[in-house]
Amino acid sequence: MIIVIDGPAGTGKSTVARHLAQKLGFIFFDTGAMYRSVAWMVIQAGVDPKNREAVAQLLSEFTYEIKTETHGEKRYFSCGTDVTEAIRVPMISEAASQVAMYPEVRQSLVRIQREFGKKLSAVFEGRDMGTVVFPDADLKIFLTATPYERAVRRLRELQNKFPDMADSLRFEQILEEIQERDKNDCTRPESPLKKAVDAHCIDTSKLSAAEVIEKILKLVPKKKYSPMKFSYWSVYWMTRSFFKLCFRLKVYGLENFRPGCGIIAANHASNFDPPVLSVSCPEEVHFLAKDSLFHIPLLGRLIRCLNSHPVARAASDASTFRDLLKILQGGEKVILFPEGKRTPDGNLQPLERGLPFIMQKSQCPIFPAFIDGTFSIWPIQKKLPKLFGKITVIFGSPIEWSDFATLNKREAEKLILERTKKALEDLEKKLKNMRPR
Repeated sequence: MIIVIDGPAGTGKSTVARHLAQKLGFIFFDTGAMYRSVAWMVIQAGVDPKNREAVAQLLSEFTYEIKTETHGEKRYFSCGTDVTEAIRVPMISEAASQVAMYPEVRQSLVRIQREFGKKLSAVFEGRDMGTVVFPDADLKIFLTATPYERAVRRLRELQNKFPDMADSLRFEQILEEIQERDKNDCTRPESPLKKAVDAHCIDTSKLSAAEVIEKILKLVPKKKYSPMKFSYWSVYWMTRSFFKLCFRLKVYGLENFRPGCGIIAANHASNFDPPVLSVSCPEEVHFLAKDSLFHIPLLGRLIRCLNSHPVARAASDASTFRDLLKILQGGEKVILFPEGKRTPDGNLQPLERGLPFIMQKSQCPIFPAFIDGTFSIWPIQKKLPKLFGKITVIFGSPIEWSDFATLNKREAEKLILERTKKALEDLEKKLKNMRPR
């Protein structure tokens, strides 16, 4: 799903888009940072931002990266240099407005934005997201505010970010710069700032960011999942009813789930985990199972209907990975248990390297999930499960491939494992806190 938020400077686009993405479990893409990064490169090269020809010649040297630190903060890199703070000063803002007027710059950066949009659900903010970059976006928002209010916000932002510059900041100058930027944005020949015909307009002058987000959340279309095959649907509801009746199955966190390809990474405590997780998802998913299970008459037919794929003990890892990648590249989801085997004591075991390998190859998001209760009902030491008990499944916010795309292979592998393990641990703690005391 693509949500776009357009509007002039100072309307709160970045703040609203960032927090909206967090609430929806989407990625946030700050397109303004891209244009500022180009402007930074231009100024560093000693080129006048008003010299269109010289700016255009520099584009071949421009590289842009977004790196995510362990705690989740994004850092922006222009031509290999971290410019996260440098691109937020007034001089860069003015230059960014100038270079954004050039068709060569916009066309180059739009290609990058569209590539991101093909792979993930995201909130994009900018000035032409709904009119040019994503004309078919699922939801378009256009934020406005009076120039006076926007200048007040900009002054406050600069004073907080650069306290050592506070004495040199002048409200009248900031207001004049905002009005000049509006003029440039609205009159430029290439992708001028304007409200898309089908965009929802929200005046933020007298609204807090939280109030704006609440308004937008009411406009977000419901997630659309592909209809299940009849055979899958029949077994899905029969199995789901069984777990609800006998084990009081409850599922939380489905707001973090979204259509499309993905790796559902969960803890593994019991033979019940694959079917429990399958019927907890709102769309068809796939999982791997030992080929010996398919020889059991009733069970074999049931798990086939739930998109289970047989894996022989002698099968090579390469063969298994090829099967998984084929499913993911087809736009579907796969259940993986990154511990590699069932836990012997109910505690989370170290994660294996297969998960980051598959994420790197498929570039699909990871949906962390924690299953609680299956270990006490059917632990590895028992041949048969208990007849009754309580099972709970909770899904966490997706872990996006874009957070690791710019890292080298080893760094990405390490960070993917760390983020997934922490996500599973956090979900386990969340479930414990939800239990009645």
